[in-house]
Amino acid sequence: MNESPPTKNALKCSRCGSSDVVIVRRYSGEALCRRCLRDSLLTRIRRTISRHGLLRRDDNIVFLRSGLKRDGVLWDLFSEIESEFPVSISEERFQSSGDLWERISRFIKRRGESDDKIVLPLLLDDAVGLLLKFIFTGSPSLLLLRGRVFLALKEVAGYISPFVEIPAEELLAVSGSKESICESENIYLRLVRKLEQDNPGMRFNVLRVSEREDFLRSIGIVFR
Repeated sequence: MNESPPTKNALKCSRCGSSDVVIVRRYSGEALCRRCLRDSLLTRIRRTISRHGLLRRDDNIVFLRSGLKRDGVLWDLFSEIESEFPVSISEERFQSSGDLWERISRFIKRRGESDDKIVLPLLLDDAVGLLLKFIFTGSPSLLLLRGRVFLALKEVAGYISPFVEIPAEELLAVSGSKESICESENIYLRLVRKLEQDNPGMRFNVLRVSEREDFLRSIGIVFR
């Protein structure tokens, strides 16, 4: 007789052994409790900031709130990391409605380049979805590469997202909420989710390809 696979509640956290497992990473098989998942996400954010040189100690940081449920969780993670440094962090909110990507594009076009570091609430799913949109449509209106923002294939100074290694479902799991963290899903985000379901790890594979110099040159991007 075939045995049923263990349920999430029957699993132990791969890191600490806790039975309070909130997610199983299909791309790695790792089961994590909320505390260890949170620690893992903090590590990924720190690594992204360090790897791509997104922030400096003397930066004036503006955390941009989109009005989506993800804002609070991202702020909580980001503010914990930055509390280790003597930096200034303020908050700014969107006033418009509609698709998050379009709202961010309009905000950047209206405000232009910035001497501040404006932290955008964009996740791994957004980075991959934006790249797929560019590949399928040829429209480079907004791209998120190496944690930096590009409009029309040109980097816009001052705009970053240190959350590009954070999958949407992991942010949802660490929040403890049962509601979607990506309330404004579009066709490309749905495509990302479907591809990831069929091919666990696809998002990280696409992210790594998008960081390669040969790929960036092939689409006409040269970093400053």
